[in-house]
Amino acid sequence: MKKLLLFALLFTLGVAVMAQQKPVKLSKSIQNRTLPSFKALDNGTSPAQPGNTVANSKAVLDDIIGGSRYDMQTNASIQNNRLVMWPDGNLSATWTMGMADAAYNDRGTGYNYRNAGAWGPQPTVRIESMKSGWPSVHPWMGNGEMIMAHNSTKFMPMNTRPVKGTGAWTQNLRLTAPGNAFGLVWPRTITSGPNHQYIHVLVVTTPVANGGTVYQGLDGALIYYRSLDGGATWDKQGIILPQLTSSEYFGFSGDDYSWAQPHGDTLVFVNGGQWTDTFMMKSTDNGNTWTKTTILPNYYSKNNGTTITPTFICCDGSVACEMDKNGVTHVAFGRMRAICTGSAKNYYPGTDGIVYWNSTMPVMDTAIITEIDSCFAHNILIGYVASNAAGDSILDPFPTYGVGLSSFPQIIVDDYNNLYFLWSSLTVGNPSPDPLNYRHIWARAWYHNKAEWTEMIDLNDGVFYMFQEYVYPSVASSLKNDKIQLITQTSSQPGANIKDATIPIHDVYIEYREVPGSTFWPTGVENKTVASKNPVSQNYPNPVKGATYFNVNLDKAASVIVEVSNMMGQKIMSMDKGFVNAGNQVYSLDGSQLAPGVYFYSVKINGESFTHKMIVE
Repeated sequence: MKKLLLFALLFTLGVAVMAQQKPVKLSKSIQNRTLPSFKALDNGTSPAQPGNTVANSKAVLDDIIGGSRYDMQTNASIQNNRLVMWPDGNLSATWTMGMADAAYNDRGTGYNYRNAGAWGPQPTVRIESMKSGWPSVHPWMGNGEMIMAHNSTKFMPMNTRPVKGTGAWTQNLRLTAPGNAFGLVWPRTITSGPNHQYIHVLVVTTPVANGGTVYQGLDGALIYYRSLDGGATWDKQGIILPQLTSSEYFGFSGDDYSWAQPHGDTLVFVNGGQWTDTFMMKSTDNGNTWTKTTILPNYYSKNNGTTITPTFICCDGSVACEMDKNGVTHVAFGRMRAICTGSAKNYYPGTDGIVYWNSTMPVMDTAIITEIDSCFAHNILIGYVASNAAGDSILDPFPTYGVGLSSFPQIIVDDYNNLYFLWSSLTVGNPSPDPLNYRHIWARAWYHNKAEWTEMIDLNDGVFYMFQEYVYPSVASSLKNDKIQLITQTSSQPGANIKDATIPIHDVYIEYREVPGSTFWPTGVENKTVASKNPVSQNYPNPVKGATYFNVNLDKAASVIVEVSNMMGQKIMSMDKGFVNAGNQVYSLDGSQLAPGVYFYSVKINGESFTHKMIVE
């Protein structure tokens, strides 16, 4: 459903940018409130539902592509690839959908497809044949698509079809739990390879609190699966990666991990939880070997809940990461404070702040991020609950999501290496009748060649979005026509019933929106002007071990020739691409054919040459 034309005539709205917003001052009651550390939920552990229900009086603004009464899309981090944009500009979207109020036995994947700018009808039944959840959709085997989900048993349902957007789904259950592990829950999946035939899955074995068992000494083991043939077989099954063993951790919780989009054979994921380190795992050989980099240490990662700790700083479990065109990994995660009393692990839901780190930076100093003002001063604070001109404060109590006041970050890297960050944050002003504050989707960007952030933007500012909750943002991994593709869960009722039993059952909707990249840039300045006039990106990954890729962005159709030269200026490779249509093109080079050393690749566009340096290892 589109914008109401009547409102469009009555109001002239832009996205409000609050100049130099400061973090809102939190009352002591908000700062000092503690709750038991949130137990990640799976299919079999939905809490008892209160009897009263609330119907959603949804405002009509952006496209509504589906609905649900099961109102939790994740325990912490957003699933990778809930929204996929295809090369032709069409979109596939997924979410967890359940309409029954009791045990949600009808729960499974909600799916919709946008073809030629129009979404299909809202789904009423799930994709899977059994109760499922936590879906993601992926390019698969050329022009096909794949949906991976879980159903809390020894196997995980994988549905595929050979042509995206159309045809019957085929379900298989080949991905199974290893050894004595009870089940597999909370998956994160990506596909890679020339035809997206490589499948990579992170998943946790069912913890004891969820009816599972200890697996290889871990109460919830984070394990890795890989298929090289589209899921027909799995050559790596239930692998515990180096330094993720019971020697380092008591266990892993659900949804505390997130993939970056693959760059050739380079794979990266980040994990961050209240009771684990926040760390990055990287493979440069398509998942054969992995190295670990600590981002934020957690000195209580082996605590089983019986050792008393002081209050300490940690990640709230909501993390996101992406690699830029130079191979640098950028990470955003929610701040959290936690404590163990000796009888229970607790967290502080009134903790605020989305923190930034990248792979060129050292391990984070816990003293710096313990205080939000210190994060602000050190320029690593991406997002937070912003004060407003009216001086409104946070209403207390507030609905809890098991994470901080600002959480569920998303990252996009555009063709010019500019970074866009989106997240959900409690927003002061315009409370609901309860009265409770709503959460909105907030955003800001980072100029790739300047050490500065744009101002924070409330994407749900204005009368169109008043009295609506916006959470669980998910973005497509690239921009189309300089627009971010975004889906969110929205409702007129703040809070999630599955996360907070004080919130009544209510309707929620999955809403689609396009956010122009120009939203983030100063008036009259385009992001491509800010970033670079070079239409050829730096290759990624760099240094190169196998295949490497680079982007060529053409304003108009042109002849394109790619040449590679060595340090002596000798041309050793040449590829005539012919006459190429306007738009963004992705080209690859095979570094395995080159001896280790420094090379230069040049792209001639209508005779004008653009050159970058690359290193082959």
